[in-house]
Amino acid sequence: MRETQHEIDPTGPQVSSLLRVAGLSMVAAGAVLTLVGMISFFSAFGTFQFPRYFWCTVVGLPLLGFGLQISGLGFLGAFTRYVSGQTAPVQRDTFNYLAKETRGGVHTIAEAAAHGVAAGTGAMTSAGDVTCPQCHGPNAREAQFCDQCGAALGPKLCPRCHHANDSAGRFCSQCGCQLV
Repeated sequence: MRETQHEIDPTGPQVSSLLRVAGLSMVAAGAVLTLVGMISFFSAFGTFQFPRYFWCTVVGLPLLGFGLQISGLGFLGAFTRYVSGQTAPVQRDTFNYLAKETRGGVHTIAEAAAHGVAAGTGAMTSAGDVTCPQCHGPNAREAQFCDQCGAALGPKLCPRCHHANDSAGRFCSQCGCQLV
């Protein structure tokens, strides 16, 4: 199956070009009008006359602002691609560094979680000892039988199919054979 790459909006480049041209045109017109209005305003100082072209500033400043916003939209895709191209290698290197440097910590957390699960199910105590399923007394990890009540600590292996069964079980849960 051939994979094709689709643009999000196929008219995007045309719209971006239109926004760039319109925005920059508005910026230029707004800048000229604002400049004319400001020159008129400051040249009227000391003459006691009303600035004749001050209305150009009132029209030019909003035109300048809207032009900058429209230009920003026109260049947004190019800007975003540039920023992504600059940040992606840094993000990749950071991810790889974190993955490499936290491997030991993740291993420690996994061991602690496994120990916690074992302790929560009654298989081990906090000291790493095995807890008896009958009397709940602590026993050494390598002990086969409880040193307080004599109950079997490990799973009972079926003599026929070698399935590991519960230590309190009397019959194999796999084949039904009587456990010793």
